[in-house]
Amino acid sequence: MSGPLSDLEHQATPVTGFDYRPQPGVLGEWSLRVSGYEDDDLNGQLDLLPPRGLVEVESTIELWEEEYAEETGAHITRIHGGYGWREFEWDNGTVHRYEWEHVLIDLRCQLCMRPQTARIYMVTDELWERSGLEGWPCWRCLEKAVGRRLVPADFKPGVPCNSAEANHEPELFARIGLIG
Repeated sequence: MSGPLSDLEHQATPVTGFDYRPQPGVLGEWSLRVSGYEDDDLNGQLDLLPPRGLVEVESTIELWEEEYAEETGAHITRIHGGYGWREFEWDNGTVHRYEWEHVLIDLRCQLCMRPQTARIYMVTDELWERSGLEGWPCWRCLEKAVGRRLVPADFKPGVPCNSAEANHEPELFARIGLIG
């Protein structure tokens, strides 16, 4: 059989996927690379953080392409791609390419691996140096390293991660001095 359908069938490649099993303390994000725009703010690497998922990646691409058509009056002449990429060709010669991948960011404490302690906080430089730790330890492991309970004076003042708006458990809020 010949014709457009059989040509498309021969060009089709199987969609490959990924295997992701959500884990507490491990953040899944989509990293999107964009090229072909004159706007330097759009070209390059963009990170789409949760709750943005793959559907939002596709929706964002669609929105940008619609905006480009409205702003330039250009028309799409070809769209092609596969799993993890799309390319849009325009009648004005412009080609927009999008590539995305799923990236896992492990926010768990690398010492105890407790997922519930994946919290960001900042302590004073003096306390941090005294701890001898590196990376992103949970506050419990930091207490263990310095040999005492953390107190409000240990935390850097005026930073958002040490404020009442931060997503901390009650024990850490108490150590920061935000609840009695």
